[in-house]
Amino acid sequence: MVTLTPPRPQHWIWTILANTRTDRRYLIEGADFEALAAAAYRAPFVLLAHNRFQEGVTDPLFTYANRAALELWETTWDDIIGTPSRLSAPDVVQTQTERQELLDRAAAKGVVTNYEGWRVSAKGRRFKIRDVVLFNIVDRQGTKLGQAAMFSRYELESGLVMTVTAAPREEEEEEAGTGGVPTPEDMAAAEAAVAEQAAHVRALKEVQGLTNQDIPVQMAVLKLKENKEQLVKLQRRLEDALLASRAAFDDDDDE
Repeated sequence: MVTLTPPRPQHWIWTILANTRTDRRYLIEGADFEALAAAAYRAPFVLLAHNRFQEGVTDPLFTYANRAALELWETTWDDIIGTPSRLSAPDVVQTQTERQELLDRAAAKGVVTNYEGWRVSAKGRRFKIRDVVLFNIVDRQGTKLGQAAMFSRYELESGLVMTVTAAPREEEEEEAGTGGVPTPEDMAAAEAAVAEQAAHVRALKEVQGLTNQDIPVQMAVLKLKENKEQLVKLQRRLEDALLASRAAFDDDDDE
């Protein structure tokens, strides 16, 4: 049995940066190295990777999928990681053959561009990925780790062509999260979400032995930060409501 070992972030990020020198569609701007993992996860393009070149692998498994990939394939990180990548395409001989030929060409050449082919989501929805860039993932020593696919357009069975969009900006998320006075249930749920996610981060490190350099930990920490920020927003709204209530009460006393 092959043990799944996802590539370290610096491996696949370094390869992405090398690739963007020749294809600026996938250039991630305005992010330093430490923030690059989060930027790639929220980027306006699909990014998937599998462990084709890992020793003993005959049926490559997914080792990475960013937010856009998870949404397009209608799945979650936990469900897709470790799943055979061939399941991302319809179980049709011609489709699987074309996909394998694509992977073989990329393995030999290093990169293949402008590929298109049919894929299927976890819920059975079919779509055609377009203008795909497929490239080998290598480390700084040139050792092949796997392969990654990137694209920003796909076509539905109806013929409608869709373009991947980036995750909402932080200020847009903040505006979307505004509302009335938080209830005790709202506060309890937010506090529970923080505690649960913090426990998940600890389990990744203490039980699974992962480190801060591993993608699952980085994603879990990112989610923990989001949960904490949401809790802080609720606390501020509650404090503002209390202050407004006290001010109104003081005005009534003055009258």
